[in-house]
Amino acid sequence: MKLKKIMADKSFLKSCFAGLVLLSFIISCFGLYKSFRYREFYRANKTLYRMVHHSKDIMNEKPVKVVSEFRGDPMKKGVADGAFKIKGRMKNLFKKINGSLHTASKSTPAVDESGIYVGSDNGWFYKLSHQGKLVWSVYFAKAAQGMHGTALLSKEYLWIGAYDGALYCLNKKTGQLIWSIDLGDAIGASPSFYKDQIVVSVEMIYPRVMGYVASVSAKNGSLNWRSPLTPRHIHSSVAIHSEKEYGVTGSNNGSLYKIDLNSGKLLWSLKMRGDIKSTPLIYKDRIYVTNWGDQFSAVSEDGKIIGNLDIKNRSQSSPTLVPDKGYLIFSTTKGQLFAVSAETGKIIWMKNI
Repeated sequence: MKLKKIMADKSFLKSCFAGLVLLSFIISCFGLYKSFRYREFYRANKTLYRMVHHSKDIMNEKPVKVVSEFRGDPMKKGVADGAFKIKGRMKNLFKKINGSLHTASKSTPAVDESGIYVGSDNGWFYKLSHQGKLVWSVYFAKAAQGMHGTALLSKEYLWIGAYDGALYCLNKKTGQLIWSIDLGDAIGASPSFYKDQIVVSVEMIYPRVMGYVASVSAKNGSLNWRSPLTPRHIHSSVAIHSEKEYGVTGSNNGSLYKIDLNSGKLLWSLKMRGDIKSTPLIYKDRIYVTNWGDQFSAVSEDGKIIGNLDIKNRSQSSPTLVPDKGYLIFSTTKGQLFAVSAETGKIIWMKNI
């Protein structure tokens, strides 16, 4: 009798285990079905939300001096005006910024005297006080993968690109949508400011993987020009030389592009050894850029290689200039931090971080 009871118990346990396996399989299938249905809905209904919204025109706005912004200023120059030290322990100001596709930080906060502005990877954009208190938040329902770039700030407004392919203008005080323009399938780069235009890199998925640079009116969101399409996506933000009226960006096809900022005309392209994920640095008459081909490169303004430094690891780090030191800072995906002379290209120091 005991043996039969044990066998019956084992049979019951096996049945429970089989039921759990079956339930897990059903849940997985349901999740895949929902994912598939979402993608199909996205493809079928693009035209329903890929529209230009005009709430109102705004006055001509100029960028303000920010305390902190990706690449240092609205032109994405990448110049560090000064160094600072953090005393004491760092602490969380605001939680749950990221937690969707990759749970990783992507959007660099932009900070000015009015507050902290930051996008998440789950569709929310936030304004915080300097003490970390939530002032307002906006949810972009179609930007399921959020905002990877940094907001561009003026006195009253901000501009941000999202992974639904749209560029948005919001009121800084209230978070109200002023205008938006659909430009492609995703915008992972940070917008730059040139005169009264917003210049931003755009990613396309349909009909094939491509990228281009767009110039949009800061006032009303109308399209000024589009650069020629490039193979593969452009993750790189556009570095602006406002005096010489050109911009430079890189593509996942390994090419560096120089673009006329008044027309969108491609002035030249230069093939590098690997994908260019970083934003180039323009300093004097040189352009500095890293790539996935284990290189740090200096390029002339007419598109010629001045020198390549073999750093033996991939880099997607945007070089930053420390002007009083005369060197450039960048890192590799293996955690190496380099300081390189802007003049000679020699390594001044390297640290493993």
